[in-house]
Amino acid sequence: MSLLDRKSSQILIQEVIRGISTRELPVIREEASIDEVIAVLVNSRHSRMLNVVNDQQQLVGTISLGALTRHVFAQDREPTVHARSVLRAISGETARDIMRRRPLTAKVEDEIGKITRRMLKANVKEIPVVDSDGRVITDITIVDLLQHLLSEG
Repeated sequence: MSLLDRKSSQILIQEVIRGISTRELPVIREEASIDEVIAVLVNSRHSRMLNVVNDQQQLVGTISLGALTRHVFAQDREPTVHARSVLRAISGETARDIMRRRPLTAKVEDEIGKITRRMLKANVKEIPVVDSDGRVITDITIVDLLQHLLSEG
């Protein structure tokens, strides 16, 4: 039985959130320019992912550091996907154009074991935590989850 299995069966995301110090949430409007996206990500202290929200502040997508890097430095990269999607990605001018739609999310009542497994399967290191209306409450990194598991010791 793994550390994750032994310690996470009853622990909820809300317990992890309590242990996270207050931090600025990396959120950007879907209409934001690529320059604005770069500025917000560069100034984010803990995160390497931006939460993209609509006018109602609901999560509509995410932009990872990797996605932004591929967009900004597209001319230096060999495409590994269909040319049509590459063209759309490199010609994008707003956060909406380069965001990942339908991102992986968590809710406060989710068990950390379930969320951690989903994160590992999707190969993501952080995810937004949303409320019942789809608004971002905070974000959780894999390091936050590991730290919480260790503190439960």
